[in-house]
Formats: sequence, C-alpha cells, structure tokens
Amino acid sequence: MEDGWAVKLIGTSPDLVCICTDGSIAFINEAGTAMLGLKSAKRLMGRPFADFIHADYLGIAGGLLDGRDGSADSDLFPLKLKRSRGKTIDVEILAIPYGEPDDKTVIIRARDITDRVKTFEDLLVIHSELEDRVDQRTEELTREIRVRRKAEQELLLAGKIIENFNEGVMIFDRDMKVFSINPAFTEITGYRAKDIIGKKPHFQKVLEENEELSGEIWQALDKKDRWQGEFWNKRKNGDEYAERLSISAIADESGNVQEYAVVISDVTKRKQDEEHIRFQANYDALTGLPNRTLFMDRLAQSLPAMRRSETNLGLMFIDLDGFKLVNDTLGHNVGDQLLMEAAGRLQKCIRDGDTVARLGGDEFTIIMPNLADPRDAPLVAQRVLDALSKPFQLQGHESFISGSIGITVFPDDATDPNELIKNADAAMYRAKEQGKANYNFYTADLNEQVKERMVLKNGLSKALENGEFSLFYQPKLKTMTEEVTGVEALMRWNSPELGMVSPVRFIPILEETGLLVEVGEWALRTACMQHKAWLDEGLPPISVAVNLSARQLREDDFVPLFDKVLNEAGIGPEGLEVEITESMLMSDATRAVEALEEISAMGIQVSMDDFGTGYSSLSYIKRFPIDTIKIDRSFVSDIATNPDDAEIIKTIINMGQTLNRKIVAEGVETEEQLTILREYRCDEIQGYYFSPPLPAEEATAFLKQSFKDVA
Repeated sequence: MEDGWAVKLIGTSPDLVCICTDGSIAFINEAGTAMLGLKSAKRLMGRPFADFIHADYLGIAGGLLDGRDGSADSDLFPLKLKRSRGKTIDVEILAIPYGEPDDKTVIIRARDITDRVKTFEDLLVIHSELEDRVDQRTEELTREIRVRRKAEQELLLAGKIIENFNEGVMIFDRDMKVFSINPAFTEITGYRAKDIIGKKPHFQKVLEENEELSGEIWQALDKKDRWQGEFWNKRKNGDEYAERLSISAIADESGNVQEYAVVISDVTKRKQDEEHIRFQANYDALTGLPNRTLFMDRLAQSLPAMRRSETNLGLMFIDLDGFKLVNDTLGHNVGDQLLMEAAGRLQKCIRDGDTVARLGGDEFTIIMPNLADPRDAPLVAQRVLDALSKPFQLQGHESFISGSIGITVFPDDATDPNELIKNADAAMYRAKEQGKANYNFYTADLNEQVKERMVLKNGLSKALENGEFSLFYQPKLKTMTEEVTGVEALMRWNSPELGMVSPVRFIPILEETGLLVEVGEWALRTACMQHKAWLDEGLPPISVAVNLSARQLREDDFVPLFDKVLNEAGIGPEGLEVEITESMLMSDATRAVEALEEISAMGIQVSMDDFGTGYSSLSYIKRFPIDTIKIDRSFVSDIATNPDDAEIIKTIINMGQTLNRKIVAEGVETEEQLTILREYRCDEIQGYYFSPPLPAEEATAFLKQSFKDVA
C-alpha cells in the first residue's frame, strides 16, 4: 500500500493507537481517546498508560509499556482497560518497541474485543454483525484516506495494519484505473497486483452485464458518496463467489471526487447457509415444492393484491386417490417416488404465476391468482385430472391413481385465507364422495355455471357443421344526415337445445377452445358474400365491419385469408372493415402491428372498438393503422346525465378528429343522446335508436328503405 494511505488510516483507525515514552502517553488517536471514555486527547497527554489498565492485569502488562519486554510485534495480550466513570472494556493489546532501546518508547495498539464474549444466537445474527463489520471497515477506510499525512513512524505502523486486513481493499481513480490493493484482495479474487494495477476494477464485467446494478451504484455514489451491496462475481480462475462490496467516493478539500475506496468480502459461505436455511423453512424436502409455510405466505400476500385489482383468485385442493394403497403395498420408497412424479406433473399443469404446494402426505394445493372468470378454474383442474390419470412407472411397477379436487374462489366464497382453505378442503371431500377422479366447486352456483359451460362447449363443437351460426347486421349512420354508411356484422348462435344464445356466453368459449379461428373465417366469408349480394341488388356500396379476435391475429394465414375471401366474393377491399379492441393490441402488440399494417395496406379499413374501456392510450392510435375510433356504449348511455362521461366523449371526438380519425358513437338509444352527439359533431352513430342488429333479410329491407328515403 502507498504511504499516504497508511498515514490516513492511523488517524481514524477503530483501534486505540498510542505512543508511550517511559510509560506515559505521548500520542493517542481519536479512537483511543473515545475507547478510554474521554472526548479530548489533551487530557491524556503525559498520563501513565498504566492508569488505564485494570488492576488485575497490571502484572500481565509487565514491561510492555517501557519497551523492556522484548515481545514480538505479532504477540497479542488480552487485557481489561478502565474507562472513565469506572467502566471497563476487554481489549487485545499489541506493544511494539520503537526507536533506540534507550528511548523506552513503544507503540501500543489496542482493539476492543468486548463483543467477542457474546454468543451469537443464530446465523442471522452472524450475518448482521458481518455487515456491520464491513460497514465499519468502509467508514474507517473513507476517513483514513482523508486524513493528512502523519509522521513517518505512524505511517509504517498504519501500513502494517492495512496489510493485515481480512477484507480486500482496492483504490481506483476517476478513470476507473486501479492503483492500490492489499494482500487480502488477492486472496479473495485471485488477482495479483500485476494483474489489476492500472486496469479496470475486477467487478467491471459484472456492471457491464447488469446495467440496472451499474446505474444503481453510480447514482448512489453521486448522491450519497457511497454504495454497498452484494452480487455474484468470478475469481481470476473463473470460480463464482458471492461478494459483498462497499464503495466510497473520496473527495478533496474542494469537494471534488478524486478516488474511490473499495472494501470487499467473500460472503459465499453465508449465502449458501442462508439459502439452505431458506429452502428448509419454505420448501418440501421430498418434492421441492413450496411447503405449508410458503403456501400460506403466498396466499396471504395474494389476497390484498386481488382485492385492489378487483380480480378473482382460485384455490384448489388436490388429494391423490389410491396413494395409500401404493404406499402400503409397494413401500414408502415407492410412495415417495410417486409423490415426486405427481409433483412434477402438477407443475406442468399450471399457468404462469400459479403456485403448486405440498401441504403434507398426499395433499397438494394450487393457488391461481388473476383468475379472469371463476369458470376458467376447471381448465386447470381438468389438466390435473388428465395428468394424474396416466400410469406411473415406479421401480418396475405400473401404478394408477387419480385425484379428487376441491375448488374455492376469492372473494365470492371467502376473503380470509383460513376460510378459503376450509372451503377448498370441504369441496375436495365432496368430490371424493361423488366418485373421486373429479373436481367440485365449493359454491353450488359455480358448479351449475361450470355444467352450463360444458353444455355450451359441447354444443359449439358441432354448431358450425350444423349451420347453427348466423350473422346479424346493425347499421351505422352519419350523425348529421342519418345517411347509412355501413353495417357491423354480429354473430348469433341458435342452439337446438338452448335456443338463441347471447354472444357474451359463447364467444369466450370459442376463444378458449380455438374454434373461433374457424368460425371467424366463416363470419368473414359470410359478411363479404352478403356485401356482394347487396351490390347485386343495386344498393350503394357500404362497408361491412367484421369483429376480429386476438387468436385470429396470431394465425400464420391471417392476412392471406383476407385476399382469398375478397376474391371469392368478388368485392374490393373498400367494402370491408375490421374491428379490434384495445385488449387485443395488448395481448401481442408486435404481431398485431405487423398483421394490421398488412391488411391496411390492402385498403381494408381498421376500427378500434370499445374505446375508453381499456388503457385508451394515444400511443395505440399513433402506433397502429387505426382509421376509426368507436366510443364504447357505456359512455354514451350516460352522456345526458353524467357530465364526466359527456366531457370524455367530447374529448375523444376532438382528439380523434384532430388526428384525422373517424369517430363512431355506439349504443345510441335516445333522441337526447343523438342531439348531444350532433352538438359535439360526432362523425357517425350506431344503436337501437335507429335499428337493432337485424337478420340478413331484414337488414336488406332496412337498407333499401333508407336509400329510397335518401333518394
């Protein structure tokens, strides 16, 4: 180490450093003054150092104070020192003869070891004290390099102290060039002085690979002149180790940063111990799944988040039917293997963000946060049942089990974690009573809804083949003249068993099953053929709008399909319009941009439906090829009674028209709403005030009458 740093270290060393001549104090540093319980070193000058040695230890001190002992400078003696007001402290003392033998001068270093007599309670206490020790070292180093040069004799002693630090010490300048390290640095990192002096610090590569960490460090150094933290680094030989790093900015008298002092510690063992303790406390030793403790913690943490976002959470209890038979007949080792295999299968059944836990025995749970619809829980439950029904190959034995599943939903069934667990458990036992290998909801109403969903799903599988779908058409008109400009094609399903089913009920199931791609293609082709039929009957060309789904946008043949359908129908792209929602754009923005830009380039108009119900971000309008903005009916319905809704609509209209977008108001049902929209100069309107969605024949008659009236 350079002499300058040694001089600075003496002044602010945490140890007592004292020079005694003929046994009397000739110099003592600030830490020594404080250690003896005084505020000023002046009160100590000339006093015998023996005055501060506890009477029981005067004999041990012997000739240390006048240099006659002749002990090696590496010998440490335990003593008790007396502080002011009768208090004592335990220290380790080192006495080094200094100068000529006749000078009777010694340099004394005493370190407070009072805390060593205490027993650490556990690893966390050790961790805390280690951090305090590193922080203390960093503060010492920062103070030391600011202290002015002392006498040459003090410099030599301080240099020896730094050389014996257990923590690595490194100094680098403003250009990130290292110019000093201590031996401990080499022991920890493997880098010798010739490897690193004049080069970048050893942690530079970590910062280059982690821009967030690099920004955090330099921001802290700019604001607070220091940073400390832990991360994984590599030694010179490539071995990984956990490093605790403390950096302090060192400024000159003018406040300009000149150097940076770094103290490093190898905390790999502590990290490994912490991870081991954390795993044992939170994870099941057999399966590696979260245990009851971690399960309860995650459940308790999830509920407030679900409450804030007004979102459902599903809780699923799973009991392995037949496990006891396997365990009893084939042995516990085979039973353990079955549990591990079952745990692996369960993990493959869940969604991102779900948690599978093992509560004990053959009981497992699944936490399902952000459940958009409680009726979606059976999707996961069925995957679990299917996964568990497959044979298990266990040490040469083929075994079969099943699962009984209970499902409960927050907040519908309960809002307390313990109540949810009790509900799911009760539902699971009901599933067992009903024959096992099935799932059951805690709430009877949800059970009925799930059964209804299955009826819908089964009916939809054959609906297209049986010709049960049809399109209804709702006209769109100019606000000022009430001239028809186009229609929106809306899908309807007339089920032989259920009658006319609302799109709100069957569209989500089409999405879920993937049938919406095929049905969507049918709707697009049917709408284009209807447009052609109207042209053939001599009606003016109007646009036909077809709603798209996010699933359709992700299909590889999505864009070519439009060209194909338009050619089959014999119409141009100007006769077709597609409607999308903000949620579709959120689901896969990159793919959506590409697909919509391609169909827009073909000449097909693009409308954003339900504007105002999602994020309603201007960035979407700017980023996507949007020609028309459709204001959601929820705003229009209250336009005459709610000033906020009225102002929102007015703002959307002004904003859209400024951006050269056409504005359509949906859900117009009253004269009063129409009057306000005319006042706001909305471009077009759509709603029951003029016409509900009509079957093809009635829509044709409506259009003929409308254009006749105009003529």
